Amino acid sequence: MSYFTEEHNQFRQSLRDFLNKEVVPFVDEWEEVGNPPREIWKKFGDMAYFGLRFPEKYGGLNLDFFYDVILLEELAKINSGGTSAAIGAHTYLSLAHLNNEGSEEQKQKYLVPGIAGEKFGCLAITEPFGGSDVASMRTTAVRDGNDWIINGSKTFITNGVLSDYLIIAAKTEPELKQAGISMFVIDRDTAGLSATKLNKLGWCASDTAELAFDEMRVPADALLGEENQDTINKAE
Repeated sequence: MSYFTEEHNQFRQSLRDFLNKEVVPFVDEWEEVGNPPREIWKKFGDMAYFGLRFPEKYGGLNLDFFYDVILLEELAKINSGGTSAAIGAHTYLSLAHLNNEGSEEQKQKYLVPGIAGEKFGCLAITEPFGGSDVASMRTTAVRDGNDWIINGSKTFITNGVLSDYLIIAAKTEPELKQAGISMFVIDRDTAGLSATKLNKLGWCASDTAELAFDEMRVPADALLGEENQDTINKAE
């Protein structure tokens, strides 16, 4: 039994042709440089590869799950885990959270250009002292009038240096452990944010960062979804 229709197969061949032309010849260069060039994001966006499953009103194609399967399968064949990680982190982490939890304003500001390849993002959860154990998360967000003050750090964040925006998990009610986690979406140039690129043994074509938040003040509308709604594992 095959889950793939003729339309799926045609899409696979078109995607394969695109990757063989626009990506495969350059992966060694990108591995050396440490990231794909910004123009490749726009090329992916022009082909709608970032919007396969997202609503048409935001520039997506609203296609079925198996188109994503094909995209991931073909990315696995380009001989650059770093490039695949960079593309995947944007598509299946940052864009997924924006689509699922974002307000209409947030979707217009980040999701629409994200699908178009005009902006790309990252998801910042993992921390130096707790890894991906969200119950041990130390990054906090404290309400101060109409703003939030975020302090803490993240590490091993794919696209963490060069992305245009960041989706950050922080504890807003620390005593609730993982139940007290909220998500925020912020711009790269937010004051109090710093990023340090990490050197790696492999996957060098994806920029991987350690992030620090020092009294980082963000507006109330940076909250992604509802306060204390642990949506980390719900971006599906």
